[in-house]
Amino acid sequence: MRDKRPWFRSGGYKHFDVPIGKRFADQTADSSFVAAHSWLPLIKYTKRIKRYKPKKSKTVYKERAIMYASHRDACILRRYALRLTELLDAYYVANGLGRAVIAYRKLGKANYDFSADAFRFAKSTVPCTVLCFDITGFFDNLDHALLKDRLKRMLGVSSLSRDWHAVFRTVTKFKTIERSDLQNHAIFGSKFRDGRWRIIATISEVVDAGIPIAANPNRFGIPQGTPISSVLSNLYLLDFDTKILAICGALGALYQRYSDDIVVVCPAGKEAEIVCAVERYLKEHYLELAADKTDQQSFDSNSRGMYQYLGFNVSSDGAIIRPSSLARQWRKARRAIKVAEHVGLDAISKGAATQIYVRKLRRRFSPVGARNFSSYARRADKAFGSKKISRQIARFERRIDGEIRKLQQMGRSD
Repeated sequence: MRDKRPWFRSGGYKHFDVPIGKRFADQTADSSFVAAHSWLPLIKYTKRIKRYKPKKSKTVYKERAIMYASHRDACILRRYALRLTELLDAYYVANGLGRAVIAYRKLGKANYDFSADAFRFAKSTVPCTVLCFDITGFFDNLDHALLKDRLKRMLGVSSLSRDWHAVFRTVTKFKTIERSDLQNHAIFGSKFRDGRWRIIATISEVVDAGIPIAANPNRFGIPQGTPISSVLSNLYLLDFDTKILAICGALGALYQRYSDDIVVVCPAGKEAEIVCAVERYLKEHYLELAADKTDQQSFDSNSRGMYQYLGFNVSSDGAIIRPSSLARQWRKARRAIKVAEHVGLDAISKGAATQIYVRKLRRRFSPVGARNFSSYARRADKAFGSKKISRQIARFERRIDGEIRKLQQMGRSD
């Protein structure tokens, strides 16, 4: 049976309210209820992403501010995001953008499918050039006036209704509270750590504690992490996507955009025209390219160049998973093995077990039929139609298997 409330989700995280029920979800159908809703500040934290840059032969760290809404606010935003997604998807299909804009949409495909599509197009278009662009500070620089204009156009109205205005305002004039400030507080921090479903604090308690509440002072920028942020980012680039797709179509090029990552595969000699158009139309949207992340690779049967796209290093003879992704999986595996070792040895010492159990580890990190990283890699290999990724992941799996066998032996020896 189809879910009558696809926007409803009972969350499992701490905020300034508690998880909601279906009764509240049903109330969000009332536009006057949404218009009068009191919105709570977002909780903000910084996500640090470790990445290896092969061209610079060094590891760099990218910081990204993530902000998440309260349970009630998130429910409302999910409902309005669903409505906007339906309208935007219909527009994409009607205007030939269905295969160009690929992020944050239910297309029944994974990132390896899209990357493999670009690879096959390049193979069929040789000699060609693959252009990979990255928009700098994407969510942080979305102009509110332009975004509002796009929203009104998509809704087919000359001015936003009171409920849509409330939704728009909460993601443009958003307020945030640093998660670390709450976690470091003697009382609020303990509520983060306990297992009870209770609010972290009331906003008046936060104010009395002297914890800052920051408001977005700019006429640009939306939070990354709310249920409606992703579809708004797609909506914002509606005209950009339309213009670039038209240019690429006229030049016999392929255009794909995955959020702030853009790839264009164009016939050799058309690169300058594409780059100029991308820069020009981004400027119209008050956005610009990250200069150090723009890549241009010739692609033919003899080229040895490689480009990075959607987690893969791609060359003319196939693709491999980015080494940084494998390294990240290895770190996850090592942490999981260390936890299993600690728990297992503790249980053995107390007489509660006779060995260290590794079934969950194998299910998570070995090719045993589960939907894990190994199975993902094999699906990716099939999409690209080569054995390079399978050979790559086999080495990774042997390494993991060796560590798990050591763990089993440790349990037996004790």
